[in-house]
Amino acid sequence: MNKNLNESLSNLSTNIEEGLSTQEVEFRLKKYGPNKIAESKKVKFITRVLEQFKNPMILLLLIAAIISLLIAYVPSFKTDTGATQIERLVEKVEPFIIFLIVFINCIFGAVQEAKSEKAVDSLNKMIISKAKVYRNDDFDVINSDQLVPGDIIVLEAGDSVPADGIIIESTLFKTQESVLTGESLPIDKDPTFVFDINTPIADRKNCVYSGTNVINGKAKVLVTSTGMNTEIGKIASLIKNAENDVSKIEKKIKKLSNILGIAAFVVMVLAFLLSIFYLNGIDTIKYTWANGFKLGISIAIAAIPEGLFAIMTVVFSLGIKRMIKQNALIKKIQTVETLGNVSIICSDKTGTLTQNKMKVIKVFDGKKSYSDVLEIKDKKVLEYAMLCNDSNDDDGIIVGDPTETSLVNAGIATGLNFEEIQDKYPRAQYIPFDSDRKMMTTVHKIGSEYVVITKGAFDEITKVAKNVDKSFFEENEKMSNNALRVLAIAYKKIKTLPKKNSLLETELNVLALFGIQDPPRPKVKHSIELVKKAGIIPIMITGDHANTASAIATELGILVDNKKVITGAELAKLSDEEFANNIGDYAVYARVSPEDKIRIVNAWKKHNKIVAMTGDGVNDAPALKAADVGCAMGINGTEVSKQAADMILTDDNFSTIVEAVREGRGVIDNLKRVMLLMFTTNIVSFLVTFLGIFIFHYSPFSAIQILWINLVTESLPSIALGAQKPKPYIMDFSPKNKNNLVDIKMLTKIVVQGLMFSAIALIMYFVTAGIFVGHDYNLFVNALKAIESSTDLTADQRAALFNMQMSGSLSAFIVVTFSQSFNGFNLMSKQSIIKSKWEDARYMVLAFLVSAVLLIFVILIPRLNDIFNSNSYLFSESVSRYINSDLTLGGQISSSYNYLFFIAFVMAFVPTVIFELAKLFYNSKGYKQIEKKFVWLQKWNAI
Repeated sequence: MNKNLNESLSNLSTNIEEGLSTQEVEFRLKKYGPNKIAESKKVKFITRVLEQFKNPMILLLLIAAIISLLIAYVPSFKTDTGATQIERLVEKVEPFIIFLIVFINCIFGAVQEAKSEKAVDSLNKMIISKAKVYRNDDFDVINSDQLVPGDIIVLEAGDSVPADGIIIESTLFKTQESVLTGESLPIDKDPTFVFDINTPIADRKNCVYSGTNVINGKAKVLVTSTGMNTEIGKIASLIKNAENDVSKIEKKIKKLSNILGIAAFVVMVLAFLLSIFYLNGIDTIKYTWANGFKLGISIAIAAIPEGLFAIMTVVFSLGIKRMIKQNALIKKIQTVETLGNVSIICSDKTGTLTQNKMKVIKVFDGKKSYSDVLEIKDKKVLEYAMLCNDSNDDDGIIVGDPTETSLVNAGIATGLNFEEIQDKYPRAQYIPFDSDRKMMTTVHKIGSEYVVITKGAFDEITKVAKNVDKSFFEENEKMSNNALRVLAIAYKKIKTLPKKNSLLETELNVLALFGIQDPPRPKVKHSIELVKKAGIIPIMITGDHANTASAIATELGILVDNKKVITGAELAKLSDEEFANNIGDYAVYARVSPEDKIRIVNAWKKHNKIVAMTGDGVNDAPALKAADVGCAMGINGTEVSKQAADMILTDDNFSTIVEAVREGRGVIDNLKRVMLLMFTTNIVSFLVTFLGIFIFHYSPFSAIQILWINLVTESLPSIALGAQKPKPYIMDFSPKNKNNLVDIKMLTKIVVQGLMFSAIALIMYFVTAGIFVGHDYNLFVNALKAIESSTDLTADQRAALFNMQMSGSLSAFIVVTFSQSFNGFNLMSKQSIIKSKWEDARYMVLAFLVSAVLLIFVILIPRLNDIFNSNSYLFSESVSRYINSDLTLGGQISSSYNYLFFIAFVMAFVPTVIFELAKLFYNSKGYKQIEKKFVWLQKWNAI
């Protein structure tokens, strides 16, 4: 018995025939743990919630809530004893509303992060493989994660090796270990081989490794290592300890968050100082500092887009859900934005661009070349190819080496039965394939004779064949130039079996040549055309020969426009600097290693490109980590590659990457529309509040009204915008990865729209409230000043002035609420809303209706309308007398002013009409003619 095997059996105390007992398995499971790659440490939900407080805007809201709480409930902080009952109610409710907003934002962010993690866990549960094992002197099939060191398992062609082990016995056993060692060819295993501690993993021919695949044969194996103790597990440990780069979207969001938080804090301080020194004067500071704080809080809240990050999370989550339907599983929300900015897609050829299903596409029998196997008249050609073959029939599915299975499938396609042929002509002698000889031979009894069939590389077959016709050489060259893998079938008939195998492979007659190719996936060519149209560069990476890669790349449209093919050997001769300087010349990388992938990623990054990279093997993991978007294969990918990746393709398809990019761009497009709407709303809230203080010496909005505008008014249409599917034109432009989240074009729109909406709101504020003073500006300002600074007012007088202000506030509130709802329709598309389909507009219509109903509730429900400064009742007779006697009213008081609220609603619609007319002009032929005449206009539209 093999020395390595003896030592392992002794150390693991295992009976080769009976396997482990149930009790021993339970003990070892506790000792070694389950046979799986350890998952990343779970972050506790409370930790996720607390991490949200790192956001400066959340911190500022928290400070505002605490100050409001102190002013409302701590007697020593109160300075205004003349407040009305309504003012006191608002004062007590306000801090809790702000606290609620902070809480919702934190919970929302934490929940979405947890959901993404659960999605990955679900995928991991789906891909648990099975293992055939001997236990308790019985044969059983179990989940591979239940294996322990000392188990005896059986591996057959098509199996995935579930754990590291030493081969006890085997028959024609081959494994594919490229995922671990990078070796693309199948490895012939030898149970008699003996290794020592210095023998490289790739050379230990009596061992199998977790994550590799069985290509051929059968073996009985002693499990020596499981889980994180396997070779794959050791690599996984290294990857877990590696630092992740912070994604570009995270950097942008963090930067934007810091800017907004600091700006809001500065504004809050300035508003406080303004309230004290400008509105009331230094001599009244002891009476107004609390009001100053409240004013500062209102302006800070107006400046902060409280719902921004919650809505951004919703937009990303909706995008992720759409991507899952497209077979792309996103592990992190931030990956969605990165996908939308991808400028380079580096894809493996086999299995991603191609089907990973070898197929016979050309057969030459010495007389004629066939592109369709159904046309082959001499069935002996296909029968011999099926006989000289180590594939197996597993319940109708042919398993084994992909090249060999392609020959069997070609025969089956013509009506031949694989099992019947093998049973009819059993093997009498066999010389297995050898990577040095590049041939294999089988001998079969057919009638009274024996037929020797040899299959292998054409160049090697010609060395043992006789009188090979020149047509075979010509056809071999044609097939090779078309990047086909060429296999030759030769034969001879003999009367008796020779004593020496070497006598079998002599004087053979070449029967046929088979041209084999891994065909491209059906939709890949269209997908490549799409990414090129989108300004994205597709790159093919493969371990195949250059001519094979070149043919596939040319067929798919990757190798065009004087692009070149470069091999791994040629790449090794280039320095990193030389390679980076010339990387744009290469579209295909052939015979490259996983280490070369990292060089490719880094070279493109030097050109500020955002790179997506595919991979399925363990040794692809570093490249997946290095890429901006690492794409692992969900079907054929290893656990390690999936953990290293940002995205998992559940169908292993290149087209899925393209669809994910489309969705990513759609998310960015939606996000920019959402940000335009939200920042416009914030600008309006801020300008109405800030300019209201300067113009009228009083804030038209309370803090609670501003929170309503910033959360309810803007959130509903924002979610509707975020739910939109990608626009048809989304793949018609190149990625703009250098742009900030808010560019100059968006900033201009925010300012223009903000000024327009703010002007209308302020005008309606004065028109509505000013009607009680005959629209006398000075009288109106004095009345508002009296609310804050006068200590001589009676309760009725103060209530009268407060109600006057409330009527104007409600009018401005209606303008801002409905104008932003209407603006949501305007921001849906570059095209006019008139051309929109119901399917595209239904969510926005729903958002508008819900927003309108909620506003009506706020206005009409008693006490609630007091809290929201939106009670629309008229002045009492005593109020009118107060204004007449003390403020010298000029003009006639209107008996009813409810029509002004309807005017406010109509005015809210005016800007949207203007913007829609502007879009019609922008999309007209007349504008296109004007654009051609002005270079600056062309540059502006290109932003």
